[in-house]
Order: sequence, then C-alpha cells, then structure tokens
Amino acid sequence: MDLQTIRFFVASADAGSFSAAAENLHYAQSNLSNRIKQLEDELGEPLFYRYKRGVSLTAKGKVFYDYAVQVIKLSEEAVTVIRDMDHARGKLTLGSLEATALGDLPGVLSAYHKKYPDVSLALQTDMNDVFLPQVLNRKLDGAFVSGPVAHPELEERFFKTEELILVGSANDRAESAENILAQAPLITFPEGSAFRRRLELLLSSKGFPYIDRLTVLNSLGAMVTNICAGIGFGYLPRSIVQMYIDRGIMTEYPLADPYASLDVVFIYRKDHIQDAAFRYFLQTLET
Repeated sequence: MDLQTIRFFVASADAGSFSAAAENLHYAQSNLSNRIKQLEDELGEPLFYRYKRGVSLTAKGKVFYDYAVQVIKLSEEAVTVIRDMDHARGKLTLGSLEATALGDLPGVLSAYHKKYPDVSLALQTDMNDVFLPQVLNRKLDGAFVSGPVAHPELEERFFKTEELILVGSANDRAESAENILAQAPLITFPEGSAFRRRLELLLSSKGFPYIDRLTVLNSLGAMVTNICAGIGFGYLPRSIVQMYIDRGIMTEYPLADPYASLDVVFIYRKDHIQDAAFRYFLQTLET
C-alpha cells in the first residue's frame, strides 16, 4: 500500500468512476484500476461495488475512505511543515464564542496578522457546544470555548475570565436582582451556549422556574438591542455591556452569584501539526 494508490482510491470514490478519476488525475485508467484491485487484494476486502457506468463504496470501503482522507491530509501537512518550518503561511481556521470574538480576540488577531501577513485567518462564531466536535474532527484548527474542557485528545490554554452581570434597560425600575430572577422576562442564547448554561445554573440554585420566561436569540447584537428596548433582562459578559452601562442606556443589577465568572480557553488537538502558522499563533496568545 502506497500513498499514490490511496490517492487513486479517494479520487475514484469522489468521482464515482474509475474513468473519471483517471481523467481528473491525468493517469491511464487501466493502471488506476489495477492499483485499486491490488489494494483490495492486499486488504482482503472489496472496497467498491462496480457497475457498468461507475462505482460506489462498499460498507468497508466507506470506513477505509475516512482513514484514506486523513492519510492524505497528514502527508500534505507534513510536507508543509517541513517546507515552512520557520515561515508562517497558509490558513488558520478558528472558532470562538461570539462575546470573545467581539471583546478581546480582535486585538489578538490584529497583532498576529501584523506579524504574519502571509497567514489567512478565518473565524467562525457559534454556540459553545458546536466547537468541540469540530476541533476533534479537524474542521477547525482550534476554538475559544468555555473551560475547563478536560478531553483526553485536546490541549487547552487559558485565555481570559469573563465576568457575567445582570442588566436591563435604563428605563426599567426593577426593585432588585432577586425580583428580576424570580419573575421578570429573561433574554438568553439557545441551548448549547455557555452563557445560557450559567444563567440556568443561577436560576436553578435559587429554585426559580424560568422556562416560560425565556426569550431565545442567537445573536448577541439582537440581545443587546432587545434589552435596551426594555423587552427583558440579560445575563451577559461585562466586557460586552459595560459601554452601554457607561452611556446610560443599560442598568446593572448587583448580584451575589457563584456562577458570575466563566473561563475562556483555547482548545486544539494534541496531535495538531505544529507548523509555523499554528506555533506562532500559540505564542501570540501568551503575549
């Protein structure tokens, strides 16, 4: 089994026929077909169903395909690492909580881009629980999430601590934070959000029912707008809402709360290829 044969196998699976794969690779179809047959003989299992007008993967072929894609990707990464060991280039694909992406992260990304302009940065924001499987499946190079994560396949580095505070419109005249938590309408994120999880822990610890009082929005901007309009109260990072408090369009309600902080960590696979682009990004996080 060699890398070229594995490439032939993946190309044939993607194209749905040996002839199309051979044409795409500019290779003789007969040689490609023979190499795949030799691979099947070596494995002792058929990898393809063969039809008059194409092929499709067998059940075991589908399993082998996932490994084959990873083998090709790792071989390409290895070449890239050796060639670019000291020069950061390529692409980093990152995930982040929206609040972190709006708060401290832009400064980090800006500093990194100024030092390593040949690296293309892509940033995806979403709910906290979306990112762990994406990092594990190598769809993201890393992600900023609520920690600790403590997964055996992942490394995590502390990034910052978010302070959460209870806020409402400047026009609200609630008597106290306790009254808000006990009976007022609350605006929060969908399930899977680290910030919503903290709010639910807070409400549950006090024995307050809340499901029927939640307005769920998936945009931090929409939440801020609705809170300022007096639609409901929010439990959000101080780093995001402090400017609205300072401008007099939001009111903070002091609250003694053991759940009022949330650590943000950067997670990545322990076996992530440490090319220059990724290695220097980790160094940027430490400065």
